[in-house]
Amino acid sequence: MYLVDQAPFLNAAVLARTDLSPLQLLYHTKQIEKAAGRDLVTGRRHGPRPLDLDIVFFGGQDVQHEALKVPHTSWQDRAFVKAPVADLLLPEDIVRGWIRESHPDGSVMERLLQAVQHWEAEGGEQQIGQPGLCRVMPIHRQIWELGHSTHICGILNVTPDSFSDGGKHVATAGTAAPVQQTQQQELQQQQQGVVTAADDKQQQQPPSEQQQAASSSNSTAQPGIPTAAAEQPGQPQPQSAPSTAYPASVRGSINVDVSAAVDSARAMARAGAQLIDVGGQSTRPGSARLTVEQELSRVIPVIRALREDSELVHIPVSIDTFHSRVAAEAIAAGADMINDVTGGQQDPNMFPTAALLGVPYCLMHFRGDLATMTQAANTTYSCVWGEVGDALRQRAQQAVQAGVLPWNLILDPGLGFSKTSEGNAQLLGNLQNMRREMLRGVWGRMPLLVGPSRKRFIGKLTGRHVPAERDLGTAAACVAAVAQGADIVRVHNVLVVAEALRVADGVFRGTWPIFDD
Repeated sequence: MYLVDQAPFLNAAVLARTDLSPLQLLYHTKQIEKAAGRDLVTGRRHGPRPLDLDIVFFGGQDVQHEALKVPHTSWQDRAFVKAPVADLLLPEDIVRGWIRESHPDGSVMERLLQAVQHWEAEGGEQQIGQPGLCRVMPIHRQIWELGHSTHICGILNVTPDSFSDGGKHVATAGTAAPVQQTQQQELQQQQQGVVTAADDKQQQQPPSEQQQAASSSNSTAQPGIPTAAAEQPGQPQPQSAPSTAYPASVRGSINVDVSAAVDSARAMARAGAQLIDVGGQSTRPGSARLTVEQELSRVIPVIRALREDSELVHIPVSIDTFHSRVAAEAIAAGADMINDVTGGQQDPNMFPTAALLGVPYCLMHFRGDLATMTQAANTTYSCVWGEVGDALRQRAQQAVQAGVLPWNLILDPGLGFSKTSEGNAQLLGNLQNMRREMLRGVWGRMPLLVGPSRKRFIGKLTGRHVPAERDLGTAAACVAAVAQGADIVRVHNVLVVAEALRVADGVFRGTWPIFDD
């Protein structure tokens, strides 16, 4: 009955509310299939087809009709059906006792419980990764398989003042020297009242009145509508020779060395990076907070150049920002994903914008705000992995309620943000507990991104005071993350980490790359 020998295909489940009868719904699903290119007259019923929509359950009803049988007659035989159907039942639905129908008596709750019981009885998530069944994430016209091997996100900061690579991609009138911050300097800044928890981001200072006005007007801009990036009026800008390797449309701010940024991205891709994360807003202590226009002038030219580079055209690009307008214009310029270190807390328009854009959205754990995240109230936990997991679940729920598709959500526990060094180490060592106990159901099956790169807790463990010298410690932290089930790691030194991850994937995932002896 089934065609076994066929190319891989995608399968998903949708929970929807309808006023249609079962047969009316069947008619509309067939029209959708037809519009997608399926031949409903002479085309094959089983095997490859452009789109196949099945009604698995319809509330609690049993339907026996020559054209439709509900529950679907073979749903129990197909692991690729049971897995996504089981995802539809959320833990909070079980607590409530019914799904969100207007009439609980017509709830599909019992059917979904039955599906979950079947899925769990056969091994549940242990079945994922077996031949023919894996979880995936769509990005940049690609389908990433999750759980087979660890994906590497390379960090590309176009800032003059990031904590470990500041100035690397910035051209000024003089020679730009990368900023290196030692632990002694960090301690001195703490004693002086400077916030320093976000190791690779800038400490956010209150904006000036001019910046406040710009930020306020920016937040009301319509997402998805590109606007020209502009330098802050009336402010003298350092001069440098513009890059001649790219046209004026991608050169951007006179501060940004686009050519150097592209060279770094190429090097990371050659070393094994599958994603490049572009950030223009540093959060290094003492750095000034940018206006939206200033941030755009840094990142948009680099994103355009990455998209126009023949060597990088197939590499997905992420925009590291907490501004919805920056996210929207970056996606319009060619970025494929949003990486928001504030988890949507900085900009109330971020969740709706991410939903509208329909791209992967990485939601990071974050407490307080950018000026208070290192205060004791925000770094004190009774159980760091439990509270981080609970907060991530709540934010993920809010994102989905705002329209972000669950398969576009990536969760990040936020190493280095709103946590002490000891808390970071405890969190990294308990990611599996966090997923199992605090992110139950579909929330725990979302991809997990971990960003330990060069963070201060690594410096404290290794005695490496210069952040750029923490790459071996970073590799060890990434191996620990893989052992704890991380799907993506975000790092500065891709070459060092990639080799460590090949070993980690072989040990913890059973994935063996093919190299000649």
